[in-house]
Amino acid sequence: MSEKKEKNVVARVGNFVIVKESGNGMDWVSVKAVSGNWTVRYRGDSMMYGSLLMMAKDEALRPYLENWVTSLYVMAQSVPDLEFYGDFLKAYQALQERRENAPATEEEDKAALEEVRVMEEMKEELKDDRG
Repeated sequence: MSEKKEKNVVARVGNFVIVKESGNGMDWVSVKAVSGNWTVRYRGDSMMYGSLLMMAKDEALRPYLENWVTSLYVMAQSVPDLEFYGDFLKAYQALQERRENAPATEEEDKAALEEVRVMEEMKEELKDDRG
């Protein structure tokens, strides 16, 4: 006997719905075209699962979410040429470089400093124990 599946529409953005689903021991979040002709799903153990649910619940992030979903849909429904993919990969690489070179936030700086402080304390304790 199969386990009953539950579906819960979390948000609607443009022509798409974000649906939280569970069944057979697994949670999913799906992005579906309202027309029913396209769906993408992410398992509960993926980073996208939590990211999608967070964006769906935050009204301020809805414009971003709609653009992101529309981009997924367009890419899934088309066959771009190699020049497009070259440009896309260059843009993606530039995004990754911006992320890598982004300055640390004050919270990240504090966390890093605390980590260093704890490590130094541990070194001192080990040094004292050794005599």
